[in-house]
Amino acid sequence: MSNLIHIYDNHCDIFAKDRSVLDIKDIEEKYQIDFKSLDIKIFLNSTLLTGSNELPNNPFYFGELDQDNTIKQDTPSYYFSPKDESSGLGRLSIFYKNDELCLLNYSILENSLNIKLECLSKQSLEYKDLISNTLKEQKTTQVDKKQAIAKLHALLENQNLECIHGGKVILKSNKGKTFKDDGVPIMLESDLLNSSIVACPNTIAGVSVPCTKVVNVKGSLSQKKVNNEYVILQELISACKTDKGFALKVSFTPTKFKFDHSFDPKEGLGEQSKNQIELKEPIIRLHYKSDRFQKDNLPIYNLLINNEKKEQNKALNEFNIDLKDLKDIEDVNIFNQFKQDFSKDYEFKELNLSFDTNLIKLYFIIPKNIAKVYKSAYKEFKNKDLGAGYFTQLHEYDKIIKNALEDNKESNEYHFSFLTPAKMQNLKLQIAQGLDEILEDEDRKQELYVCKFVVVNGVKI
Repeated sequence: MSNLIHIYDNHCDIFAKDRSVLDIKDIEEKYQIDFKSLDIKIFLNSTLLTGSNELPNNPFYFGELDQDNTIKQDTPSYYFSPKDESSGLGRLSIFYKNDELCLLNYSILENSLNIKLECLSKQSLEYKDLISNTLKEQKTTQVDKKQAIAKLHALLENQNLECIHGGKVILKSNKGKTFKDDGVPIMLESDLLNSSIVACPNTIAGVSVPCTKVVNVKGSLSQKKVNNEYVILQELISACKTDKGFALKVSFTPTKFKFDHSFDPKEGLGEQSKNQIELKEPIIRLHYKSDRFQKDNLPIYNLLINNEKKEQNKALNEFNIDLKDLKDIEDVNIFNQFKQDFSKDYEFKELNLSFDTNLIKLYFIIPKNIAKVYKSAYKEFKNKDLGAGYFTQLHEYDKIIKNALEDNKESNEYHFSFLTPAKMQNLKLQIAQGLDEILEDEDRKQELYVCKFVVVNGVKI
C-alpha cells in the first residue's frame, strides 16, 4: 500500500494517494487500533478531507457548487453509497481535482475519520434516521436467526403502494401494529387483504374499469408468522392482485424487519381465483452508463459471457441463457454465505459478463419450489423454462472491487445477486438501449416486470 499511516500521541494522520482504496475496518484490524479513540486527520495528496454539505437534488452527494451550479473541482466532493440498510456503513468515493480516493466501511452516522457529511435531502435524512433507530432497537428486537439472515423486507403502513395503473392502496395496519420500524407498523396479510384502492384510472375501450380493492395477497407472504399471520413482503408485492386481476407495485423502502418468503403457506386469508394470476416473462436488464446521472445507456457491441465472445455490428440487445450454461459459484466464501443465508430449497449459480474494463459477476439464488400462488398460472404459462415469478436484486450482497491491470490500468469487478423465478431453466438477459424514460414507459404499457441493474463505466470507487 502506497499510503502512509502515522500514529503518535493519541493522534493518527493518514496520507492517501490518488486512486487508493482504503478499508477502514481492515486497517483497524491490521494495526489493532480504534479510529474512534484517536484524533484523526486524513489527507488526499496533502489536502485535508473534512467533509461537506449535501448538494441540492443529489442525494448522498456532498460538495460545493460554483456560480454555474456545477460541482467545484478545486474543493473535495464526496459520494456515499450505502452498503446495507442496517449498519450505516458504505463506500465513500472522494473526488478532488484529478485525484480520487475510495473509503470502504465508512460510517455516515459516526463520520468516520472525521469526515463529516451534512445530510440535507429527505432521502438521506430518512436513511440516517432509519439506521439510527435500527441500531438502537437491535438489542431489544426479538428476531430469531432465520429472520435475521433473511433478505426480503416487510411492507410498512406509510409506503406508497399502488395498483399497476397508479391507483393508491389505502394502508392501515391492525394485526401488524405492534411491530414498528421507527414508529411505523408493518403490514400483515389481513391488514392488506380487502384494502381499498382509490383513483385508479384504468379504462377498457373508453369505459372506466378501476381497481377498487386488494383481493389476493398469498404470493407476497413471509415464511415466518408474527402475531399468528404472515408478513407482506415488498419484493414480492407484484404477486398481490386487485379485484380486476392486476398487480400491485411499491416504491421500495429498506426496513429492519426481514423475512424469507413462503413457498406454500398452509394458511392464508381470502380466496384465490385461478384467473387472477397471469405470469409474464421475467426479465433482467443491464443498464450501462458513463456516469451515475446519465439518462440514456451506452451501447455494447461485444462482450464475453462466461468467456464466450458475443459480437456484432449493431448494439447487443438480448440473450437467452440456459441454466446448464451458468456456472457453479467459484468463490467458496460467497457460496458458503449463500448456503448459510438460504435453505436447501435453493440452487446457486453464477454468470460472468466482461466488456471494456468491467467484469460483472451475477449470482443467482434459484428457488427449487414454486409458490402456491403461481402454480395454476404456471401450468398455463407458455414459457415454463423461464420459471415462475420474477427477479429481485438482493442489494445486501452488492460489491464493487477495483483490480490493477498492466500499464497502470484498472478494472472494476461488480458482484450482483438476484433471487430468480422458481425452477428457472432459462435466463432472459437484456441490455438497455436508449433513454431510460422511454424504456420504463414501454415496460408499463406492456405490464412487464423488469429487474434492472446499473454498471457505470470506469466507476470511481
